[in-house]
Amino acid sequence: MLRRTFLQTTLASVAGASLPARLRAADATPAAATTPVAAPAPTAPTALELATKRLYELGRRNVAIHDPSAIVKCKDEYWTFYTGNRSYRSKDMLNWTNGPGGLTAPFDWFYDAVPGYRNGPGYWAPDVSKIGDQYFLFYSISAFGKNTSAIGLVTSPTLDPADPAYAWTDQGLVIKSVKEDNFNCIDPCCVVDADGKLWLSFGSFWTGIKMIALDKTGHRIPDSPIYALAQNQKHATATTEGRLDEPINQSQIEASYIYRHGKYYYLFVSWGLCCHGITSTYNTRVGRSEKVTGPYLDKDGVDLAHDGGTLFVGNDGPMVDTIQPTQGGRGGPPPPPQVHAYIGPGQAGIFEENGKFWFTCHYYDATANGASILSLRPLTWDASDWPVLGEYPAPAPVPTARFQQGRGRRGGNNQPPPAVAPVQPAPAASTSSS
Repeated sequence: MLRRTFLQTTLASVAGASLPARLRAADATPAAATTPVAAPAPTAPTALELATKRLYELGRRNVAIHDPSAIVKCKDEYWTFYTGNRSYRSKDMLNWTNGPGGLTAPFDWFYDAVPGYRNGPGYWAPDVSKIGDQYFLFYSISAFGKNTSAIGLVTSPTLDPADPAYAWTDQGLVIKSVKEDNFNCIDPCCVVDADGKLWLSFGSFWTGIKMIALDKTGHRIPDSPIYALAQNQKHATATTEGRLDEPINQSQIEASYIYRHGKYYYLFVSWGLCCHGITSTYNTRVGRSEKVTGPYLDKDGVDLAHDGGTLFVGNDGPMVDTIQPTQGGRGGPPPPPQVHAYIGPGQAGIFEENGKFWFTCHYYDATANGASILSLRPLTWDASDWPVLGEYPAPAPVPTARFQQGRGRRGGNNQPPPAVAPVQPAPAASTSSS
């Protein structure tokens, strides 16, 4: 059948080609008269187009992420780690691809430090720093909804999984909290002071942000004090917040980040509630101190330990129609009819290279059904040495990487992490507790 059809088609085409030109022309359908067609009038950008343009001006990167660490560089690549035991890597800070996490399995000490822990090798809010010749990755684990939590540490001489030296070594427990404590050991941030000493800030809800001194190995100095840095009691909440036991009435503050610039230490904190998609109330506040242990004062001179904090970045972008028709996040309220395109920025970080500064955070994207997305923006310092966020000019640089939709309670990548080298066992004397 196929052969017959082919022959018929071929013969018909040959016969047509052999007809006199005038007959073929007479048999042809006359061409319709042409009239000029007016060019369509330009249309105004849609609300979604305006919102998308604004999001790129505000540093949108097309990857889903939650609780990103500040960017750190290894060789010729930039890295950020995030909740869920994963990372992204990039050559240009525009296009990001999957990288490995720091853990391949939960360590045995997890279950002693945090009874009821059940999240496998997953961790929350990692913090990565280059300390000497090692990369220090601090992370938190928790019995969700409780202050039964712990901060651990792994180290590696490189972040490059292709390097023969690549191997994360478990350095064990740094500090933990239990129900009787008035603080919560999650969201770690390591800072090196002007004298080269290590410090760790941490905290979520309860009585706010705390700090401890570390030794050169990244562990708490025995019997060292716990400093109180910041709280937000005037925005306390009486809610279970998705928790598994009794309601709490605690300070809506977490995700501390400390950055040293000039003579000051700058403390960034997240106020409000994360993880509710487009109804999240996160916003980022800042204060500064000439001492790493505080007091940290905002622009009005109010101590962050007494509800101070100058707004640094909050909701932004045009209002767009609500995409999410039902409750978002973990038991959050129904969304309003319209929301900002850029919602709930939190988990601050700063990266400096060749005199240029970059600010990272996650935000909830109303054009992507509330997915938690990476934002990376230029940062400068004003005449009084306060940080100032910049924007990208229009048209903003648009990453070529495909958008990767978030998933899970705190957002994440929709592709599995690549295989990583085994984590080395913890040294026998490496653990300590609160």
